Amino acid sequence: MNTPQILQVGNLQVGFRTDTGYVSAVNGISFDLHEGETLGIVGESGSGKSVLNLAVMGLIPQPPGKVESGKIVYRGQDLLSLSSNEMCRIRGNRIAMIFQDPMTALNPYLTIEDQLTEVTRWHLGIQMSEARNRAVEMLERVGIPNAPKRIQEYPHQFSGGMRQRVMIAMALSCKPDILIADEPTTALDVTIQAQILELMCQLQEDEGTAIILITHDLGVVAHNCHRVIVMYAGRAVEQAETEELFRDPRHPYTLGLLHSVLNVQGDPKARLQSISGQPPDLTELPPGCAFAPRCSYGDEECNQQVPILNRIKSEGTFREHRCLKEIGCLRDKGFRL
Repeated sequence: MNTPQILQVGNLQVGFRTDTGYVSAVNGISFDLHEGETLGIVGESGSGKSVLNLAVMGLIPQPPGKVESGKIVYRGQDLLSLSSNEMCRIRGNRIAMIFQDPMTALNPYLTIEDQLTEVTRWHLGIQMSEARNRAVEMLERVGIPNAPKRIQEYPHQFSGGMRQRVMIAMALSCKPDILIADEPTTALDVTIQAQILELMCQLQEDEGTAIILITHDLGVVAHNCHRVIVMYAGRAVEQAETEELFRDPRHPYTLGLLHSVLNVQGDPKARLQSISGQPPDLTELPPGCAFAPRCSYGDEECNQQVPILNRIKSEGTFREHRCLKEIGCLRDKGFRL
């Protein structure tokens, strides 16, 4: 991206103390985010996607969680060095988040007006009348009809799709530089999913907001993201421009995810492929590559040695993958999981 960098995450380590042992939920993640960019983060449940972004928001519960090391730099300021009060001024204002479940993210005891105006009055210091006008404007902008009346209602009076629109309105009320969307279309029907994603893209165009999109839907990634980070067992196993990653995956797990998407175009007999096995227990990771027990491409070396991050220049940009093998384009080698 040629636009300015606004967020840098460097070698981030986040862990949790549990009854069964220590869990390294995020292990050495690094990435940059630029103005107006959409960065997709994909992976199976438990891969560390949500924990990574909760760390960026300063919402890791301590205890049992802790940011062990690394840096999160927003416009030259390390967020990990800020006090709780200082972080509160950034969270919801300059960096906002749409949480995964719109059914539970809103307070059921407060009206939509109370919840929307609280955000702008706290961060922008405006009066109640101006805050209410802004709240109505934002609801109209996200496509909620009869906003002046509906703002007086409670969350249970809204459908799932409408609650998600309210969450987007709340997240964008202060015109943040960064919007983190954690599975924003989960549990919504296909039509509403498309509307929500189109809305986010439109608001990004209007405001220049950078978006971090956490999802397991590779179709959403293909149509909405500039770059992609693929996570597995707390690590980034691949990072690349979206088009290049789909065309030439460099990690067996990435290829497995791509094969798990049904594509019947030109092949009426096409069948869905799955990745064998289960994600590892993060309290008992194998000594080598965490994906090795599920990977038919690996060998004994993969079971013993943790792969380092390979950074290569490709088509004027850099891409990364974490694999011991110089596998090149796996599809050309006939590799299948």
